[in-house]
Order: sequence, then C-alpha cells, then structure tokens
Amino acid sequence: MIGYTYGRKRSGIRRELKTKVEEWLKSIKDQDVRDAAKEDVIITGGSIASMLLGEPINDFDCYFRTKETTLKVARYYVDKFNKKHTVKITPGVNPYTPEVREEKLPNAKGEMEDRIVIWIKSAGVAGEAQTSYSYFESRTEDETKDFVKSTAHTIKKKQKKKYRVTFMSDNAITLTNKMQIIIRFYGEPDEIHDNYDFQHAMCYYDHAKQDLSLPASALEALMSRTLIYQGSLYPIASIFRMKKFIERGWRITAGQQLKIMWQISELNLQDKNVLREQLVGVDMAYMHQLIEALKDIDEKKINASYVATVIDRIFD
Repeated sequence: MIGYTYGRKRSGIRRELKTKVEEWLKSIKDQDVRDAAKEDVIITGGSIASMLLGEPINDFDCYFRTKETTLKVARYYVDKFNKKHTVKITPGVNPYTPEVREEKLPNAKGEMEDRIVIWIKSAGVAGEAQTSYSYFESRTEDETKDFVKSTAHTIKKKQKKKYRVTFMSDNAITLTNKMQIIIRFYGEPDEIHDNYDFQHAMCYYDHAKQDLSLPASALEALMSRTLIYQGSLYPIASIFRMKKFIERGWRITAGQQLKIMWQISELNLQDKNVLREQLVGVDMAYMHQLIEALKDIDEKKINASYVATVIDRIFD
C-alpha cells in the first residue's frame, strides 16, 4: 500500500536545484571547468520526478549541452581520481588507471555515434574500493535503503569532503552527495530526452537560464503513476526500471510493455559488444559478474540456455 505524500512546488524545486548545482560548482577547483559546467549543466531525470511526488531523491543526474564541456568535466574527475588512487606497479604503468577517450561506436540502432567513454583496462569499473558488488535486484527496497544508509554513513565517517568520485563506469561518474555526471549523452534537453525511456522523467532544470521545465506529458504520467515508454537505446535497462516502479505502485499497460519487448527483440544479444552495452545500460555494478563470465566465451556458444545457466549461478 503506497502512503500519501505531498509533492514539492515548482518554486521550491527550482530553488533547491539551484542551490545544489551552485554547491557542486564551488567544489570544482579548475576555473575553466567550473565556468564551462556552469554554462552547460542540465539536471534531468528521476530527481525532479521524485521531488514532484514528495519522494526521496536517489541521485541528481547532470548532463551538459556540449561535447566540449562533457569532455572537460570527465577529464577533470578522472584526473582527480587517478592522482588520489593510482598505485604504480611499474614506473608509468597501471592497468587499472581510467582514461577518458573519444571513440566512434555503434549504438543499439546500428548508428555510429561520437562517444565519450571512460576506459578502464581489465576492471571495467573503478571505485573507492574494489569490493564485491551487492546486487540490489535480489533485495527488497527496505534492504537496499538500509545498505545505502550504512554505506553513506561509513563514507561520511571516513571522509567528509563533498563531491568526490566514488564510482566510474563507461557512461557515468558517481560523486558523493548524490551527484551523478552522465557522459553517455550530451546536447539540448530535447536531444538528451530522445534517449530516455519513460516520459515521467523528462522534466529538467537549465542552470544557465535558471529555468525549470515541467512538460505536461511528464506531469500527466507522474500524476497517474503510469509508465509511458517512448523508446530507448537501452531497452533491457527499461525492464529493470519497470520492475522497480511496479514494486512502488506504478502501472504499465500491455501495449507499453510490448514496445519494450519489441525493441529488445531487435537486439543481437549474441554479439558480446551489444550485450555488454545493454548490461552497462542497466548498471555496471549489477552486471559486472555476468559481463566477466561471458567475456571470453565464443559468441556461438552464447544462447538463451547458456546465459540462463550463468545468471542462475551468479544471482541465485
């Protein structure tokens, strides 16, 4: 049973987002990076939806208008992480040192994209501690909240410095204080939202204009707690997201589910690169073990039966 909660007003949401962004910007020591981020940062996604519904915020997702700013911010945080965490095995060599790269890569539609990626040799991910991953998909929501609170408390005791890197994957940099830098997409809000799956997450805050945009379609989906699928480059991620929303009392029609299934049917999941890209779209931390298990397998052997066996071994 979902209890009634009061949502936030537009003015309060805009004020809180302005304060949050300004606090984060002050933590950036490089003036050039800070100025570029101030001009280009856009907050969109689940945080605004949560504020409108009066629910807890998981993360503030930051995007940038231009590739240039996205590159600057990514390089800034990767450099900071490497200065703090790199341990030299031999002079000038460390196989786990993250790098920011510009690459041309195919997306799920077969289109070649100019991508910014964080490349991490061997590990695939980097974080404050290379420990065993906790797979939230197998936990209840209360257990997940307890784990996050416990982890946050440990981090706070260990170091109180705000907005430091705690985790990096191909597509994003996670900072403390609930800030997540998304490098997978960049552009104007409508360009970013072309890659979003559900309409309710398409509200956004433009810091340079100090403008909070609340599209009617997003508000309608939020008020009715209905998942409206508009298509995504990561339809497998949408299945995982759908599960979580349903557990929180949301609904989705059979037609909307069929749209997700149809997109998944068009993916060649026997191609390891396609499979990895889709699983990273879910969450690298969730799926790292599965990616590793399939990494060295002949693609001809990757079928539904084999993957099911691996998944059962890892997640059960």
